[in-house]
Amino acid sequence: MIYYVCPDTDSPSGGVKKIYNHVDILNSTGISACVLHKSSGFRCRWFNNSTRISCLRKTSLQDTDYVVIPEFYGLLYIHPYKKHPEYRFFDKIFHSPAKKVVFNQGTYLTFNGNSFDKDELINIHTDKDVLATMVVSEDGREFFQYTFPRSVVFRVHNAIDSNTFYYCPAKKRQLCFMPRKNRDHAVNVINMLKFRGALSDFEIVPIDNTTENETVAILQESLIFLSFGYPEGFSLPPAEAMSCGCIVIGYHGMGGKEYFKQDFCFPVETGNIILFTKTVERVLDIYRKDPESLAEMGRKASAHIKENYSTEKEQNDVLRFWNTLLN
Repeated sequence: MIYYVCPDTDSPSGGVKKIYNHVDILNSTGISACVLHKSSGFRCRWFNNSTRISCLRKTSLQDTDYVVIPEFYGLLYIHPYKKHPEYRFFDKIFHSPAKKVVFNQGTYLTFNGNSFDKDELINIHTDKDVLATMVVSEDGREFFQYTFPRSVVFRVHNAIDSNTFYYCPAKKRQLCFMPRKNRDHAVNVINMLKFRGALSDFEIVPIDNTTENETVAILQESLIFLSFGYPEGFSLPPAEAMSCGCIVIGYHGMGGKEYFKQDFCFPVETGNIILFTKTVERVLDIYRKDPESLAEMGRKASAHIKENYSTEKEQNDVLRFWNTLLN
């Protein structure tokens, strides 16, 4: 059995949904897999799923099993804080006889917990019992191949489900963004625009603690998505926004630089608040004068995401990884 370890949180998180997606892919092709939560009966409810679920108390991990551990548990590997609410959960899993894989969706969380001591070489990714690391972007692959050249690293494409995040041509004069991503940057950009009078005919909609269906509805009706995420392992939200036909302005977060093409979006240097604000204002002016040019960019963006981040590509990558490891 393959167990994907998952925290008991029902706050919307693209990374958590990807854990569920991998398990669904494996089970759909006859490879037994399960999401492993800490609490009995826990299941993420913010998106629709019927994914196979179990909890640690009801699970006896054997040496024939595999456990897939998210990268953020690496902090507890480096610093085993016994009072941490996740410590016992992680400790039982990591010291079980099951084989270990790390699913790293947050490249720049890899050294969370490491110090500046040059002799401290403790990290979950270099543990002798970790067979391989999965990453979700070319940036992540480059990071790991450079940093841990002896480790087995495999890139898995994230799918943007075009049946859910589908292209919608009818757009409102609306900008949306996720305030949990560098909130102070968002506050500056939006208030600069507001005080300049640039938003007089546009609405601002934060996407915060929304269900997947609510998020999709906002993206599909919004002309523009402001991307404040940095650093990111992949950066799902702007890719989902592009799939819905939004004009994306902002940060690629490093993980998203592979799809932030200037043909159909407006990348901004991370932290350059003035340039970010000026770019938004320029795009709003373009829309007022030539809305069709932006509509064409939205169509190109959606087509690019659909072609390069399909469910088929994600499924093929997941199966290729596991067939290689299992065989």
